[in-house]
Amino acid sequence: MKNLIPFLVCLALLSSSCTKKKVEESAPTQPVSAEEIVRNFVRLSTQAKDLPDKNGLSALCSGDMKSAFETMNEEQFRLFYLNGNLNIKEFKITSVNKEDGKTKVQYQVTVENRQGTDVTHEVNEREADLVESPSGWLIEAIRPKGVDKLIFSKGMTF
Repeated sequence: MKNLIPFLVCLALLSSSCTKKKVEESAPTQPVSAEEIVRNFVRLSTQAKDLPDKNGLSALCSGDMKSAFETMNEEQFRLFYLNGNLNIKEFKITSVNKEDGKTKVQYQVTVENRQGTDVTHEVNEREADLVESPSGWLIEAIRPKGVDKLIFSKGMTF
């Protein structure tokens, strides 16, 4: 499982209109909600500019998600997070279900994809599973809405 890398990168492509800000720098003194953790992850994924941003993304995760970032080499991070070919046009949370220290946040991401010769617009629905830890909410998994588990050996998901 360590060789498989679930990429939640596009998740972070949520708010391309915001200025780059490290999650640690913008952390409020009040506890951060699960929804805000998802927004922060998507924001940082979208605005990643250099290798230290990988640590910021990892800090928002637990379990397999955290392991994926910790085992990702520099070239993989550059390829999936620093290429700048995706632009988030809209991000909205569609539902939040909290139960027994776990939360499922469903959201919709509209992306402008500039990877090919023609620019395309895609609407993607995702769900993130978060667990509560002593330090706050952490992302455990992100997948397309309604799919049990999605793991990529190459590429990213958002």
